[in-house]
Amino acid sequence: MSLFLDKKLYLERFQREKPPEGDYYECTLLQWSGPDNNTISKTEFTRASQIASFQSSRLNILIAPLDTSDPEEFAGFEALLRRYDIPGAFLDERTQSVMNSFGYLPQETTTFCTWIHFLLKDIEKSDPRPLDSSDPANTSLRRRLTNAFQRQNRTPTGTQKESIELEPRIPYNPDYSRKSGIYSHESEEPSLPKWTKRSFFLDVHNHGTDNAEITLICFNPSPFLTDDLCNLALRTNCADILKNPYILLEIVLYDLSMQLDTTIWELRRIFQVEQEHFGYLTANPTKSLAEIDFSALHLLADYIIMLREGSQGLLATLDAVVEHHKNHSLCPEDHDSLLLYKQTQEAFRYRRRLVQSTGERAATFEKRINNLTTLFFNHISQQDNAMLMRDSSSVKAIALITLIFLPVTTVATICGSEFFYSSDTGGESRSIQMDPSGWIMFGVSSALTLLFMWLWVWYTKSLEKRFARGRKIMDEKGKGRRKLVFSA
Repeated sequence: MSLFLDKKLYLERFQREKPPEGDYYECTLLQWSGPDNNTISKTEFTRASQIASFQSSRLNILIAPLDTSDPEEFAGFEALLRRYDIPGAFLDERTQSVMNSFGYLPQETTTFCTWIHFLLKDIEKSDPRPLDSSDPANTSLRRRLTNAFQRQNRTPTGTQKESIELEPRIPYNPDYSRKSGIYSHESEEPSLPKWTKRSFFLDVHNHGTDNAEITLICFNPSPFLTDDLCNLALRTNCADILKNPYILLEIVLYDLSMQLDTTIWELRRIFQVEQEHFGYLTANPTKSLAEIDFSALHLLADYIIMLREGSQGLLATLDAVVEHHKNHSLCPEDHDSLLLYKQTQEAFRYRRRLVQSTGERAATFEKRINNLTTLFFNHISQQDNAMLMRDSSSVKAIALITLIFLPVTTVATICGSEFFYSSDTGGESRSIQMDPSGWIMFGVSSALTLLFMWLWVWYTKSLEKRFARGRKIMDEKGKGRRKLVFSA
């Protein structure tokens, strides 16, 4: 949706398609009133009407559910939209499931709003089946992917065996209740989130004045970020946030970058185990190809591609934040505020370099997966070549037998005469006799057979010498035979 279009059109269209249900909306309000009472007050809301009526403080932080168009939570979400005048583009980004975004909308000289959307492939799944073995090398990669990770905010609620989806959008299901977390039909069960989704909206009024009012809305933040915000007064100077509200964005971007970094490291640990297992298979060519999980290897490659997409999106977001903070934020005149401004700018640049480093590690990870895939196919080719060599030996045996009897058949065909005939010896008895010229046929056939066998042996030996010379040249150019060792 364009920034210049009225979001009421979006809300009215949604209300026609999926009418809101009830006033339920569960969120948490964190407020810091000022340096006189340097504490964070915490208030729990369960109704949308409470959001529209609470009294604002100088620093307000709202911990809210994901910004989706769920009918059961739409009343509370709409209350946030109207109170803080959230633009329609923010709503459209979640509907379109954008990978990463950064938006800024100035309203007055000292009043503006900015927002961030974050989307990252979630590799956490649940598999209720017991593992076949305690040895990780004997467990397929797909099973390890489904059992390796369980986070605090993602608990399985069903036992349905589901395939891994690659679509970030979750379709609306009217039978699912977000309040109870269950479906109305017993045959249907909720699935775990397949994508990590975060959204943040920062609303700033009277920036740079003594009566500045700052509000940060966190849609579906991680438990670690929630803990940092609840203890914000103990971990940072909240008065600095009033001077420079971009400090809140730096804290948010730190949490997002750590989620990306942790996910890549966790996936890399699985790859290390699989790398050792695959190295064992390739070092033992007699092992069955059934032990190679090609679908799991393909799934691992898909994951790292999507994680690279997430890292590139977050890097683009940080580039936009750094550029925006440099060109559009107010540069203070007093020394303390100017120092805080420079520290915030350097914090953004530092975070950008870390995300860039994470992206480079993901790129290296992808190359290692490609190398492993290539090694796999080389291993398969070696086994196929071994089978062809065995078949070739059988063909050689058949060719040898044919070579032995072929001269006899050829000579007999050329001669075209009967070398054995029957003759009467008197009475009723008959005898089989051979024509004296038949010995000539056997003599010529034997000579030709020996000649052909000698030619076959000579040709085979010449091929072996040719291959031996090629291997010797390759060994001289190389560094000798070494055992292939996979790095950790």
